[in-house]
Amino acid sequence: MILEIKNLKVYFKSDDKIVKAVNGVNIDIPKGKTTAIVGESGSGKSVTSLSIMGLLDESSLAELSGEINFDGKNILNLDKKEMREIRGNDISMIFQEPMTSLNPALKIGYQMSEVFKEHFNYDKKTAKEKSIEMIEKVEIPRASEIYNSYPHELSGGMRQRIMIAMALSSSPKLLIADEPTTALDVTVQKEVLSLIEKLKDDFDTSIMIITHDLAVVSDIADYVNVMYCGKVVERAEAKELFTNPLHPYTKNLLRSIPSIHKKKEKLYTIAGSVPSPIDLKDNCYFNPRCEECMKICKEKMPHEIDIDGHKVSCFLYR
Repeated sequence: MILEIKNLKVYFKSDDKIVKAVNGVNIDIPKGKTTAIVGESGSGKSVTSLSIMGLLDESSLAELSGEINFDGKNILNLDKKEMREIRGNDISMIFQEPMTSLNPALKIGYQMSEVFKEHFNYDKKTAKEKSIEMIEKVEIPRASEIYNSYPHELSGGMRQRIMIAMALSSSPKLLIADEPTTALDVTVQKEVLSLIEKLKDDFDTSIMIITHDLAVVSDIADYVNVMYCGKVVERAEAKELFTNPLHPYTKNLLRSIPSIHKKKEKLYTIAGSVPSPIDLKDNCYFNPRCEECMKICKEKMPHEIDIDGHKVSCFLYR
């Protein structure tokens, strides 16, 4: 495994209350594979990724515990200097919205060159050459012209490719992609996902992709982790999870996917909403929305069980 998350808890302070954003998460990222983290908004996906990057706002933290083991080191035990050496070098991240990640007042070339100057101590000329080379690698034409362009002069798909190029500039061991196809049209989404897959092999990089889009997962993932309300409720190989979902939440997510082969008057939706991460009870968080809910689900928190490598937290499989 390139990364192992064990019992990660991330709690934030909110006035006099505690927000349990991530509540005992376990995730394994195999080397050289693509692992998807799936779930609705508010399930803790992005907070998990920010924990790995060491980018949480420490002033608002009430608790940060557990383990995030990367290459044999628990990232949570590293000081800021040690974390800076890993962040951007060994672990890189593509954030959700490239327009807010790129500085609109600085040219693309300047922002890309900074990566090479900061991490490799390259001179200005070499940094420029390497930047243009990376722009070409993400299949953007007229690389030299793009190097001298401002972010607003590029399309959304091109800006996302620039973010991918910057993230891969240091040939990281792990690339975290947080909703990398958000706000892109379907055609561009497909191109960006194909590019990420191609570059994964070219750079020998493991990928952790965060998304709420199961269509994206089916295209790109080798393994899937389904998160709900700060916990991983099911994890398995992608093919196994899509053909044999075990957790009621996963089953409902799959039922919600529109299909051209099924004619329905109304799309299936999961009733209710994700509970507030404040004042959570010690029971199955999905029980108010679950069509298979039992008495014990309202009384206790289910533990994860392993069924031939397919792991699920649900009392249906005691």
